[in-house]
Amino acid sequence: MWQWQPDMRYHIVDEGAFADADLAARDSLAALLFRLEHCREPEQVVALVDAVIDWFRRHPGFDALTPVFSTLAWRLVEMEDGAAPGVRVAENLLEVRTMLATRAAEWKQQWRQEGRQEGRQEGEAAILLRQLERRFGVLPGWVADRVATADTSALEEWSLRVLDAKSIDEVLH
Repeated sequence: MWQWQPDMRYHIVDEGAFADADLAARDSLAALLFRLEHCREPEQVVALVDAVIDWFRRHPGFDALTPVFSTLAWRLVEMEDGAAPGVRVAENLLEVRTMLATRAAEWKQQWRQEGRQEGRQEGEAAILLRQLERRFGVLPGWVADRVATADTSALEEWSLRVLDAKSIDEVLH
């Protein structure tokens, strides 16, 4: 059966081995692809899609690859936006770029709100731990773990219970 096995050669490229500056200095679709895959800032995604559009304008013989990059950019939107599978993917990079630009501000606002909520939760957990330590002395390790994994409503409830509780168990249960 070996005679019917495909005989192919391929190259493995470790995209993580390239520094951002090195990729930015390269004028290739592969470098743009790697940069898109690693990009986490909405403004950078829009700028990279602009760079892809510019690359295709300077290399007109590669137009057949445009839908691949449109699909990739759309997948970035799906990951961040939770877009439903099966939604039409624009094959026009300009359309994808426009959509990304309008959603970038929405993403930043959402991330700010999530960051504020996370910061508030961490602050409440820190205050509760200080209150518990002040009230009951040195805390067992499980207490810090339980407080760290609690949601905001539980932390608020526990911080009220600490005033009247006779033990840590009464506070956290």
